Amino acid sequence: MKAVLFAILFVISVHLVAQTRVIGHVTNKKGEPIVGVNIFFKDTYDGGISDINGYFEVLTPTLGELILVASFIGYKPFEQEISIGDHHIDILLKESTQSIEAVTVTAGNIAAGDKHKASVMKSRDIYTTAGSLGSITGALNTLPGTQQANDDGRLLVRGGEAYETKTVIDGVLAGKPYYSKVPDVPTRGRFSPSLFSGVMFNTGGYSAEYGQALSSVLVLESNDLFTEDVLSLSLMSLGAEANITETWKNNSISILGSYINMAAYYGMVKTKFDWEKPTEAGSASIIYRHKTKTNGMLKAYFTADVGETRFKTNGGVDDIWYTTESKNNNYYGNITYRQPLNDNTSIKAGVSITIDNPDITYASQHIRNRETNSESRAMLIHELGDGIKLRYGVSNTLTDYSQTYRAHPDSSDFNPQFQDFLSGAFAESQLQLSGNMALSTGVRYEYSSLLKRSSLAPRLGMAVATGKRSQISASYGHFYQNPHPDELKFSSDLNFERATHYILGYQTGSTDERFFRIESYYKKYSQLVKYDGQELYDAEYYNNTGSGEAIGLDLFWRDNESIKFLEYWLSYSYIDTHRKYKSFDFRAQPGFVSNHNFSAVGKYWISAVRCLLGGTYWIASGRNWYENTSNGKITHPGDVTHELNLNLSHITQVFGNQTIIHLSLSNALGSKNVYGYQQSPVRKSDGASVYLPITNDIQQFAFIGIFITLK
Repeated sequence: MKAVLFAILFVISVHLVAQTRVIGHVTNKKGEPIVGVNIFFKDTYDGGISDINGYFEVLTPTLGELILVASFIGYKPFEQEISIGDHHIDILLKESTQSIEAVTVTAGNIAAGDKHKASVMKSRDIYTTAGSLGSITGALNTLPGTQQANDDGRLLVRGGEAYETKTVIDGVLAGKPYYSKVPDVPTRGRFSPSLFSGVMFNTGGYSAEYGQALSSVLVLESNDLFTEDVLSLSLMSLGAEANITETWKNNSISILGSYINMAAYYGMVKTKFDWEKPTEAGSASIIYRHKTKTNGMLKAYFTADVGETRFKTNGGVDDIWYTTESKNNNYYGNITYRQPLNDNTSIKAGVSITIDNPDITYASQHIRNRETNSESRAMLIHELGDGIKLRYGVSNTLTDYSQTYRAHPDSSDFNPQFQDFLSGAFAESQLQLSGNMALSTGVRYEYSSLLKRSSLAPRLGMAVATGKRSQISASYGHFYQNPHPDELKFSSDLNFERATHYILGYQTGSTDERFFRIESYYKKYSQLVKYDGQELYDAEYYNNTGSGEAIGLDLFWRDNESIKFLEYWLSYSYIDTHRKYKSFDFRAQPGFVSNHNFSAVGKYWISAVRCLLGGTYWIASGRNWYENTSNGKITHPGDVTHELNLNLSHITQVFGNQTIIHLSLSNALGSKNVYGYQQSPVRKSDGASVYLPITNDIQQFAFIGIFITLK
């Protein structure tokens, strides 16, 4: 035993003797200390950060030649070779032309997270925004460029339909980011905000890295390596969630599970539906992270969810009710990897797969879909000197779709299906021409094996500084997308749908203090799918002669500084959009579009009682709805809709464990909103159609949650 103890002490003493120690001070060219500089020994895990006065101390037991590295956003990296032993090194960091005050191309982009300089929404904003109910989409719908969509639940951006916005996680496709959408009921996003460190929401003019989205891309960056063990439990009025995270050297794994059951809630409140099977759903996720010795990161994420709901709706004729039932199994997984290859080059690669199996009954119709989306992609990033970055990569996406459709229990099944391999490649340059000017150019190529067509989409962005914290940005680009599966299942003799974006914007200030942004845009649609004739199942019924346009103005103001403990933002969007597409024989404003949308979000911290009080008020102009008659479609204007949402979060301790008690109330004013009218599947005795109002299922929705961190 003494021999073993002596051997252990000997090994420790050798490491102590061989240990290299560096102390020093980090400043800028003005001699000012820099706080939070990352200082480490290259190709090791040993390092630290500079303190509030710029001082640091780092240690390593590594033998051999060492390179000390200091890096901080907005400054050129510092490197110096050192020998084993004790050293005192004062570091002077020089500003890069891509410093935090340098101009960046931001037209169409709203970013959140530490990786983005012009963030307007931090990750915690998603949870604390009243009315969002912990949904990423719910929080984003308070930003300009979106439509208030209480009757839908998905992102509707600058006149685009929900399928025109794509979601990617760590650079790879998330094929079905929402739970299945059924008539009468809004849906919500599948992914928990707590999984992500950053959210980048592109309202247009997005990077050539992404394709297959006519309107926008929602880019979610998942958390990197977890550094602490966590055990948390959430008890809610609707169900429960649990999360356990275990960490060890350079690795972490998290397991999350949740269960939701609306039966008790629906039993206490009045709803417009007759619930036969209140919504019941469960989900489970596993997240693994591994940090390589050379500062690479391997991520693996898998989630599965199942859900079921069934309810009856009054058909509006002679007290006849019809049934809507939804069963859904969804599976999503991705593996991503990023790795520096040398000082100037890095690689990012990933694969993802989505398997979605919704089974929906709507009145007499039965629809069962089987859809698989998988994507693989790889990208190289080159830093060619100060202010020049090149990115290029390839991708391949598979869509395998099949459907079983029965119009009536006594009719035969219809089984459309298709498969598409979409190959893509892109190249993009980002040039910091000076501290006052930036340029981004790119091009994307795609080929569809189903359509047997290719597309070439140029992208261009430019920004010019007008002050220390202000700039003008402009962007232009072509964007292509396959037609919706509801059309491709009948005809593959179609072309890509196309949109051309023109964006001009101005922004000033800092999102940590006060920030203002105004942006105008023009979006021109062409090659949209249109239906001509009456033969729904005939491929000749479909063509690409549809067109449209959208012109608009977005305003955003955020203030975190004027009033202590208060942060708020104001958003306003104006849009004028019309399309001649689908079954429309005239240029119509889509039924999901309001010309005017305004949102006000506020959050106030009451330190005396450790509470965060939040409120969101939104108001939107009426939306058009369309009635089908023997003489064609008739346009009806809608009514103004508005809503006030409130929440309160209290931080406390329960048996020594940090606990958050969260209360929220949606539609606190009890507004009786009618978002439009939809055609009932039930007809009058003479065959005439009936149109039912689209309203909230529950007039007011209350939520209580207790979130406990056990370790």
